[in-house]
Amino acid sequence: MEQPTYTPKEFASLLGISKSRLLKMEADGNFPQPHKQNGMRVYMPFDIPLYLNIIGKDKLVVNKRRQIFLNFKGGTGKTSVSAFYGFRLAQIGMEVLLIDLDPQGHLTQCFSIDYSNFDATLYNVLIERMDIREVIIDTPVKNLKLIPANLDLSPVELALTSMNARELRLRKCLAEISDDYDVIIMDASPSIGLLNLNGILACNELMVPVLADFLSYHGLKILFETIATIEEDFDFILDNIYIFLNHYNASLNISQRSREALQEHYSDYLMKTIIRQDTKMAEAASMGMPIHQYAPRTRGTYDIDAFIREIFPKLPIAI
Repeated sequence: MEQPTYTPKEFASLLGISKSRLLKMEADGNFPQPHKQNGMRVYMPFDIPLYLNIIGKDKLVVNKRRQIFLNFKGGTGKTSVSAFYGFRLAQIGMEVLLIDLDPQGHLTQCFSIDYSNFDATLYNVLIERMDIREVIIDTPVKNLKLIPANLDLSPVELALTSMNARELRLRKCLAEISDDYDVIIMDASPSIGLLNLNGILACNELMVPVLADFLSYHGLKILFETIATIEEDFDFILDNIYIFLNHYNASLNISQRSREALQEHYSDYLMKTIIRQDTKMAEAASMGMPIHQYAPRTRGTYDIDAFIREIFPKLPIAI
C-alpha cells in the first residue's frame, strides 16, 4: 500500500472543477501550493476537505459514522470489502479509523502489516485500560489509521466476563476519539461474543455482507434476532442496517433466486449495489494491497465506488 496521489487533472475532476480553474486559483493565491513529487505537481487525499471548503462545497461527511462489518456466517468476504472500502474512503479525503476485532488479524494482514510491527491490541485498551490512542498505528496513507489485531487479542472474551459494564467498554473508549475521524470501521469475526457485542454497541451502522446462497440467507434470520435482542436489552438502536451481496455471479441461477429472496424479505435493508465476483479482489487481499491500487480499473473498484455512493449519497466529489 502506498500513499495515493492525484495529478492536477484528476484532482480537479474529483472536485468538479476544470483543471484550468484549479491552476488559476492556485496562481491567484486562493489555494495552497500543491505538493511536489519527483518534480511533478501532485495532490494528496487529505487536501480534499480543505479545497472543498475553499470552493464553497459541502463537507465530505456531515455526521460521523461508526460501522461494523458483521455476519455470523464465515466466508462472506467481509474483511476484504471492509479493507478496500476503508482505503477508498481515505483515498477520497475522509479521516478513517479501521479496527480489527478478529484475533486472526485478517484485516491487519490486508494492509501487509506484520504482527511484529505492534505490541498492543484492543485487549490492552479494554482490559488493561491503556489509552486507545496508544494502540492506533499509522498506515502509509496519512488519513487512514488502524487498530490492529493478532492472537494477543484472543483472551479478551474471557477477561471481559468478570468486568463491570463489560458490554460498553469499547463505546466508552471510542467516545474519546470519535471527533477525530469521519468514519470508524470495524471488522468483526463471524460470531457473537462480548467483543463483537462491544463492537455493535459502539456503532451506529451495521454492514452485512451475504453470498448469493441460501445458507447466507438463512443466517440473516439469526443475525436479526440477535440484533433485536441487543436493541431491547440495552435500549439501543442502530441508525442503519445495510445488507449487500458480495461475490455475486449473475450467471448462476441460485444467485438470482437468492437475490429475489433477499429482495422479498429484507427489502428495507438490501442495498441496490452488488459487489460482483472479481478474482482481482482476492488477489489484492492476498498481496496486502487495496483493490484501488492493485487493479484500479476492474469490476471490484467500480462496485466499491458504487457502494460508497449509496452509503454517502451526498458526497460533494465525483468518484
